[in-house]
Amino acid sequence: MNSFSIVKNRLGQYIDYQSAWIAALLLGSTVFIINYSHGPIAFIAAGKQAIYTFFIAGFISRLASSLALKGENPFISIGFSTLISGSIAIGLTYTMHSLKGTPEPLYSTIPTLFFAIPGFVFLGVRARGLKPRKL
Repeated sequence: MNSFSIVKNRLGQYIDYQSAWIAALLLGSTVFIINYSHGPIAFIAAGKQAIYTFFIAGFISRLASSLALKGENPFISIGFSTLISGSIAIGLTYTMHSLKGTPEPLYSTIPTLFFAIPGFVFLGVRARGLKPRKL
């Protein structure tokens, strides 16, 4: 086994790669569009968002799935998981954009709010193996 595979497997315990790639592409592109009118700095903001999102969202996604498995009541567990994971994701995203000079930090954080919350609910439902009921 080569070094890359060892690192990938080790990080895979803590990062949900599938969620990380999807979130990085989606949020990086969105931040680019939001900041496009500000010129070349839009590329920097989008790149920061994509790299940051890959690692942080991948980690928080793994956390959300783990938290959703705790407790007996799946709805409380998924709600708690979504609240904790969503708060971390939104707070860190806004802080990163504010500290690093993104021209529109609040507007650049709003997509995280819209994508993260339903995403964490989905991850919780998937982790619990819940299926919709037939009417």
